[in-house]
Amino acid sequence: FNTEMHDPDEKTVLGVKIPAGGGIEDGLKVLDILAHHPSTARFVSRRLAQCFLADDPPASVVEKMAQTFTRTEGDIREVLKTMLSTSEFWSEGAYRAKMKSPLEMVVSAVRALDAEVESALGLAFTLDDLGQPLYRKSEPTGYSNTSEAWVNSTALLARMNFAQALAANSIPGVRIDLGRLGNTQSPDPLRVAKALLPGTDAPSAAVARGSSLSQVVGLILGSPDFQRR
Repeated sequence: FNTEMHDPDEKTVLGVKIPAGGGIEDGLKVLDILAHHPSTARFVSRRLAQCFLADDPPASVVEKMAQTFTRTEGDIREVLKTMLSTSEFWSEGAYRAKMKSPLEMVVSAVRALDAEVESALGLAFTLDDLGQPLYRKSEPTGYSNTSEAWVNSTALLARMNFAQALAANSIPGVRIDLGRLGNTQSPDPLRVAKALLPGTDAPSAAVARGSSLSQVVGLILGSPDFQRR
């Protein structure tokens, strides 16, 4: 706080008067006004629901979360518990409705294959290609939470290329042992799909039959099923 740069006169912020003669407490008062404003409760609640539930979350869920935010004075844990307790969160339409961001896709692929990462530089370069470079988002809002930002022909092709490169051990600094997934020359695509896509029907496995294990793995990692959370 710099006293010489501060305006000590009376101010009105969002309808609330701040009396003259204040110092650093003026800034703290503004933060308090913003934190308790109904729009803040709705904004934070919608962003949380957008991240964990759906790109366009139900207004009823957002409103319940906003009410909890207001009642608990911004307790995020309680706000999330409210979201998790709604029937909409557990509905069939919400199941795997969110698409992975490039970072989520890359990390989940490396984890699914239990890869040994000696250097993450190659993966960082991959994120550049996929449109989500690390620590390079200049706007304070961060990268998008919605699928719209990541779904286009160029981005999806880049994801498929990454999946094939990862499965073929072509990402520098990353090594994968595909042997645990089956015979490298005559794999069982369904077994591989079940290992990489637990809880799904894995339709992509059917068209992979007859390919090498690395091709099967690459195809499954690049499939629409794997792109969803």
